[in-house]
Amino acid sequence: MLLGFSTGSLYKTHDALSPETFDIFRRIGANAIEIMCHDYESSAKLALLTESDLRGFEYVSLHAPSFESYSESEIVKILETISEAHKKIGFNVIVLHPFETMNWDVFKQYDLPFAIENMDWRKSFGKYVESLKDIFEKFDAPMVLDLNHCYTNDPSMQLATDIVQNFAGRIKEIHLSGFETLHEPLFKTKQQEILNAIPDKRLPIIIESGLETAQEAQQEFEYVRAFLSK
Repeated sequence: MLLGFSTGSLYKTHDALSPETFDIFRRIGANAIEIMCHDYESSAKLALLTESDLRGFEYVSLHAPSFESYSESEIVKILETISEAHKKIGFNVIVLHPFETMNWDVFKQYDLPFAIENMDWRKSFGKYVESLKDIFEKFDAPMVLDLNHCYTNDPSMQLATDIVQNFAGRIKEIHLSGFETLHEPLFKTKQQEILNAIPDKRLPIIIESGLETAQEAQQEFEYVRAFLSK
């Protein structure tokens, strides 16, 4: 079982790239971690990462910034920084948020393990099967299945089933959290329908729930791990 957190889960109290944040998740028992880069400034901090920061994690992914608001030259600068960090860390997956006018030719220039994430209700593109097919026709890459995002678009979770039926061979990672307004902890929302939509418990699972404290992170970890152990 590969189970861990996005470093952005403790965003209210901890820097997503601080050694303290890594230590919290390591002590909880996580063996997977996704490094969250919210913006240009945080991506620049990737240069400070060392292998020792990530000791004990069997699986390390990186969530790139949402590129929609950046110029192409800025995107290239961020990708160069990510590329240098990848040489040092060796990310398993680099998560991308797609948007309709994304210039995939820029990303094709990099030999990086990119993966496309399905989008939530706030986006106009990349949410449903047809637009995801359009993306994969232009950019042949794996996929990160965000079950919270599926729920925001379709609380019946039929959308998650449809995505799995169409792209099962592409799915390399799962994002998991509850939903009331954004990314609430599952141990609070008790949304079993989201957990039940996990297509394969052997896939790396990253918890993206917004958590107030390390104690809440521990509770969320135990709640999800108990489900996965059934």
